[in-house]
Amino acid sequence: MRPGHNATLRIRVVREAQGGVLAPSKSRGLWGSIVFVAIFAGSALAYSVGGAVTSLLSDDAVGQWGWRIPFLFGALLALAALYLRRSMDESEVFSDDKSSDETEPLPRRQVVRAVLLVITMTSGITAAHYTWTSYVSTYAITRMGMDAGVAYWCSVGAQCIALTTLPLWGRLSDRIGRRPMMITFAVLMIALQIPLTGLIGSQGWTLLVASSVALAVVAIPGALLSATMSETFPTRVRTQGIGFAYSVSVAIFGGTAPYLNQLFNEYGVTQLSSFYIMLLCSFTGVACWLMRETKGIHLKDA
Repeated sequence: MRPGHNATLRIRVVREAQGGVLAPSKSRGLWGSIVFVAIFAGSALAYSVGGAVTSLLSDDAVGQWGWRIPFLFGALLALAALYLRRSMDESEVFSDDKSSDETEPLPRRQVVRAVLLVITMTSGITAAHYTWTSYVSTYAITRMGMDAGVAYWCSVGAQCIALTTLPLWGRLSDRIGRRPMMITFAVLMIALQIPLTGLIGSQGWTLLVASSVALAVVAIPGALLSATMSETFPTRVRTQGIGFAYSVSVAIFGGTAPYLNQLFNEYGVTQLSSFYIMLLCSFTGVACWLMRETKGIHLKDA
């Protein structure tokens, strides 16, 4: 799923949850966690297809035509996503704001601050997420000599385990707030990144345990990211603000993380990968410290 599609999906779920269609404001974190449930499920499905292809086909068959199978599944899902996007209705919050007689422009400083906070906040989250969903299996295969099929299925198992924690984190954020949860993620990721990476060896259980713990930690901000971002931007610029800020952060920090990790691996400085994740997570922690607490607010008050 591309960043722009992801941002639209996040806004849609949270709008519906907030607007009274699915849930009241006090449950926005819980309902917003549905977005990352879909993301983890989609990633697990992708790895399942990859594991099935590598397990059932020979290396020659995979190289000649088998690699096209995941793209075929992706094309079908893209058509479904296109249908959903074209059939969306606007939320009550947006419709009410659009019909309002108020035309006073928003303070530019407020919008710019929100954009910068979201970009910084999501930098460590997206880098950690892409590293532990997209790269660690490659690391286990190429660096530690793990069987490719075993690595793929361990990644599937870890993501399924992390998926089950998402509603719990979302619900907890509705109780104690967004900021404490986000800061907890940053602290845990900084503390655990090096030990968990060092745990990975040639045996499948090492990847399963390390990835399960890491992704359960990544699931903390993932569960409440949709709610937090929607509560940060005013209604009139919410779609543009989240779409721009989140896409920029994913493109710069998330999308490049696997490539940087692979580059560090090729040059034999694999620990730089961990230091990079830890640095970005420290940025996330600082951004969350500077943000106001938004749990339970009405989106009209954002």
